[in-house]
Amino acid sequence: MKKSKMISIIVGCIVLISVGLVYFGTSTKNTNPNENANVPENVENNENQNANNSNEDVNSLVVYFSVPETDSPDNMTRDEDNSVHVVDGEVLGNTQYIANLIGEKTGSDVYRLEPVEPYPTNHDDLLERAANEMEQGARPEMKDPMDISSYDVIYIGYPIWNADLPPIINTFLENNNFDGKTIIPFCTHGGSGISGTPATIQDMLPNANVITNGFSISRTNMDASESEVSGWLSSIGY
Repeated sequence: MKKSKMISIIVGCIVLISVGLVYFGTSTKNTNPNENANVPENVENNENQNANNSNEDVNSLVVYFSVPETDSPDNMTRDEDNSVHVVDGEVLGNTQYIANLIGEKTGSDVYRLEPVEPYPTNHDDLLERAANEMEQGARPEMKDPMDISSYDVIYIGYPIWNADLPPIINTFLENNNFDGKTIIPFCTHGGSGISGTPATIQDMLPNANVITNGFSISRTNMDASESEVSGWLSSIGY
């Protein structure tokens, strides 16, 4: 009897220990705060990230026209110097430099408008051709036209010519479908400001959303371009 009773006690102890281990293991798993919190915490972080990058899914393009009157940073004439901005020895047209800044800051593709017949870099010859084209209402043929159909937002940049858009910008506007797209103008100038060109673009593109608060900067203020562009983009929500 004593031996049988001893065996019963041992078996009972083993059962109790086993039950305790099962309970402890189950209780520990169910009360692990990290496991229960991981999923909602990750979802919240992703939502915050999307909120901070509201334009992340917007496909944007920077289109620009620029005529730097030289490609050498040395011994520039006054007119050549007025038309370019030099960055680390690289000569960029004023509008080209602004376009690159916008492209970098917004993650946009960048496309340069070029005519089939290149513009002269001699200042007087350039002025003469520009005046003739504008007087005649010319539409210079574009070299390597680009398909813009996949873009939602298009920044359009240009130098102000005779208080108006350069003719090749008109070519670009008239040869593409901008319906439903957001158009954001920007320009460089010699003192005239943006000269009402956003309104001109809106008239040409009645079914597009043209941002009237376009960016403009004088050729004499190019050194402040980066901060000016950043401030402007922030002001229009980009």
